[in-house]
Amino acid sequence: MKIGKLSVIVGVATLAAVLLLIGTVSASGPGTTEGDAGKQVLTGPAVAAATTPIPWEGSTSLPPYVGKPAKTHPLPPAKAPQNPFFAPNPFGNAHNDTWMSDTYDIAGPLGRNPIVWSSNLAAALKPDAKPPYPFQCGLPAFDRYGRIVSVCSGWEQTTVVLVDPDSLEVLTHLDLPAAGSQAAGLGAGYMVLDSLDRAWSPIGDKIIVMQQNGAPDNTTFFYTQYDLSSVVPRGDVIGSLLPDYAGRIWFVVRTIGRIGVFDPATGIAKYFELGNGEQIANSFAINGMDAYVVSTKRMYRLRAGDDNVPYVVWSAGYQNDYPVTPKPGQLSGGSGTTPTILDHGNFVAIADNAYQTHVVVYRTAERLGPKEDRLVCEAPVFEEGKGAVEDSLVGSGRSLIVSNNYGYVLNLSTLVAPPTEPGVARVDIDANGKGCHKIWTNTEVNPGSYGAKLSTRTGLAYLVARKLDPSRKAPPDYPEGMNVWYWTAIDFRTGETVWEQLAGTGRWFDGYWPLSSIGPNGAIYTVGYGGIFAMRDSR
Repeated sequence: MKIGKLSVIVGVATLAAVLLLIGTVSASGPGTTEGDAGKQVLTGPAVAAATTPIPWEGSTSLPPYVGKPAKTHPLPPAKAPQNPFFAPNPFGNAHNDTWMSDTYDIAGPLGRNPIVWSSNLAAALKPDAKPPYPFQCGLPAFDRYGRIVSVCSGWEQTTVVLVDPDSLEVLTHLDLPAAGSQAAGLGAGYMVLDSLDRAWSPIGDKIIVMQQNGAPDNTTFFYTQYDLSSVVPRGDVIGSLLPDYAGRIWFVVRTIGRIGVFDPATGIAKYFELGNGEQIANSFAINGMDAYVVSTKRMYRLRAGDDNVPYVVWSAGYQNDYPVTPKPGQLSGGSGTTPTILDHGNFVAIADNAYQTHVVVYRTAERLGPKEDRLVCEAPVFEEGKGAVEDSLVGSGRSLIVSNNYGYVLNLSTLVAPPTEPGVARVDIDANGKGCHKIWTNTEVNPGSYGAKLSTRTGLAYLVARKLDPSRKAPPDYPEGMNVWYWTAIDFRTGETVWEQLAGTGRWFDGYWPLSSIGPNGAIYTVGYGGIFAMRDSR
């Protein structure tokens, strides 16, 4: 079935040619759009600056550590397939791989005498930006040398940074075109690292390709930008991008609901428009040559043929009781989740936008069996009327982990959100593949705006959780008590909280729907309004 409208735009340069150029290049000709897609910017030598921790907003009466170190209970590896044009799993993007599994087949911390440290990334800030200053990075990717690569945004800047994973020093950075809006900043945070350590990020109506120069010594960045303003309507933004297994770059345009395919070999982008007022407010997943996209109304599987034109393979609806005004704790009038592919690619899952929140699972098969439905299940999670999910689901085997973000409504002037509803839950697909059942719900943990990650090596789900210290009130910002943030480990098998390690206090350790990332060194990293903070076991 094909619905909507089709349009084509021709770019200005091939990626291979542009990455070899220095200076500004533009080209035009029959059927092309003139622009600055070949423009590159170079930095000087890398400079390592002293690291300054993220400031705490006050001491807390809450304990620095709760629980006890975990014993490992390994799970079967998730084994999301390796996209050949993607950095080695699980280090290529915010959700670890192009299945968006949020699952690591490497070990994270066990809570053994943890060491904590942080950096406000001051070396990457513009000279007139004095920390503490809101400067949040997208979830870290890790290059072939184990270094952190991320795109960070502040009020007036968007910057790619290369950060030492052990000291959190900014090794080098490069200012990019400023995002200029909340939606563009969210898109920039969906940076992906490819198999050549090139970082791809959408910023507004452009695709920015950032490449390291001189690695691993004296590393600098330079970038190429592709102008897709003829694909992206004025005022709209590219929400996210991912490569498929042929190296084509899929992207989504947020408000108008367009799904595009950009071919780096030709510089040509083609798109498909959903129509019917559908928007695409989240990222998407890739399996092979197909993209799994959730709009504010429906779930889609799409494919691009030999002509690179996307078309719909199948689509299915989901419950949506808030199509106009988002729930408190979500950013759009629809599902708040990036689709998660799991179980050898047999299923794809989201959370819906119903009054009673559900985990929704679909069969991915192009053709269904005679007794099969597209919809596998709608499993209710969290208290009715008090559930909202804006972070992606964790997918491993036939299990899904979901975090509750209900009530996270940020005051942009104070960077403080009111108390939010607790809850982390696990839902499993039945052995016969014909339904789902809830395994456990943990109502002690309050994710705030944070989502979870899973390590199959430790059997722990990790997230940063929010507590209130009622003894540290500072009206009007903290009338109920000061926010205190803990790295939190939950037992995948039982849902019990195993340990909690104090990360920091106050607004600078909060973040705009971030996740945690486990690095190649076994440390766990989280991004917040004040920079990057980390922890690892000391024994």
